[in-house]
Amino acid sequence: MLALLMLLLLAAWLPSLPKDALTAVNQVLIAANLLAMFRLWDDLSDLTSDRITNPDRVLCQTSHHASFRWTGVFLTLTATSMLMFTNPRSGVGFALLVIVFAIYYKLRWRSSWPRLSYHLLIFKYPCFIALICSCQNQTIGKLHLMLMLVAYFILCIYEVVHDPNLRADTWCRTIAGIELLAAIITASWVTNALS
Repeated sequence: MLALLMLLLLAAWLPSLPKDALTAVNQVLIAANLLAMFRLWDDLSDLTSDRITNPDRVLCQTSHHASFRWTGVFLTLTATSMLMFTNPRSGVGFALLVIVFAIYYKLRWRSSWPRLSYHLLIFKYPCFIALICSCQNQTIGKLHLMLMLVAYFILCIYEVVHDPNLRADTWCRTIAGIELLAAIITASWVTNALS
């Protein structure tokens, strides 16, 4: 999670660092809040399947699911407040992201279409980068879009490497290879734009 936090902040900060320490702290807190909130939401939505595939996880063993759900609600309200306070447009963007993922987590075909499902699941991370950038009222230009794309490709590749079921799928490995090539090309474009 710490590496993911650093990746998101690097993508948000690479073209220009925050203008002041307060903005930097605010961006770190927003990024950490978003990661904690969506990580918890992911685990709560996968609880039924995790009881079979990963019974050693904390959520599978506890009887305090309501406490975890309330923690998720608290993190959602905290993220909404921080984003609305820094930039109301980012608060609206966050609300739309929450609605999209509330629908996504209810879709029954998620487990039937794993190749599409993990790509949709990871789509939230480029959105996080956009929300982090919005704290400085930055416009999302070509450079940020390319950084968001590189982050997306890296996380899609990591998902295949990390998940044994996806790694065993020939199509997923092929898609990951294509995404690796796309990440290298996009990263070289970013490097040229920065130099």
